[in-house]
Amino acid sequence: MNESLLKKLDIVLLIFFPVLAVVLSLAIRANFLISTLLFLGLPSLWLSIRTPSTILKTLIFSLIFSIPVGIILDYIGTLSGSWLVPVTVLPFRFFDIVPIEDLVWFFFLIYNIIIFYEHFLDKGREQLVDRRMKYLIWPLIVIFITFLIIWLINPGLLMMRYAYLWILIIVSILPSITFLSFFPRLLSKYVKTAAYFFLIALLFELTGLELGQWAFPGDNFVGWVELFGYRFPFEEFFAWFIMAAICVLSYYEFFDDDHR
Repeated sequence: MNESLLKKLDIVLLIFFPVLAVVLSLAIRANFLISTLLFLGLPSLWLSIRTPSTILKTLIFSLIFSIPVGIILDYIGTLSGSWLVPVTVLPFRFFDIVPIEDLVWFFFLIYNIIIFYEHFLDKGREQLVDRRMKYLIWPLIVIFITFLIIWLINPGLLMMRYAYLWILIIVSILPSITFLSFFPRLLSKYVKTAAYFFLIALLFELTGLELGQWAFPGDNFVGWVELFGYRFPFEEFFAWFIMAAICVLSYYEFFDDDHR
């Protein structure tokens, strides 16, 4: 099969996969882990098959970023009532709060965004780990150690009002705006990637709420979005529907790619 036909197959499958994920999740009353594998794992697998040269690079970045950042943000968000995954397959939770499923979701989200971007839009460096990654790894180590110290001394200090909003601003919006102000030519690529993940987010969000896979028990939100009878915080809409791809790609391009 020539490359033109394969590209058309890519598009067909990447539209089909989220629809299939909705149908299967609802049909089997899937848990959060299964739905994550359906919504994010299936396209990740297909794009990995199609772009094998980027698998290891994408995997390394996704692991380095998703584990410490995922644990810290999920701990703060769950503790503060910004979100909650009430039922998990595995009884173990990191620091008694962070479910493994949340980290699996965060890893596959990052991996899927990057490999989609590399396959369709970027074709970046072949270098496995860019030398600039040290400027990501060392701050993450320091931040994670600081998080551990606070958790050991007084974990209540990690609870904050409007946690979701602060996470969105500090971790996502400000870094993305700063990066794109220096490299505005990347914005069109980011928007194209974000458009696809808007579809994923929309279908996954509504499916997850229907199945009770997560909830928003707190009241410290700037507002609520009501869509097809489902209700979720504005911060969830802005962070997950709009900023997720832009944020991940900003970190990836700055620390591990070539800004082209």
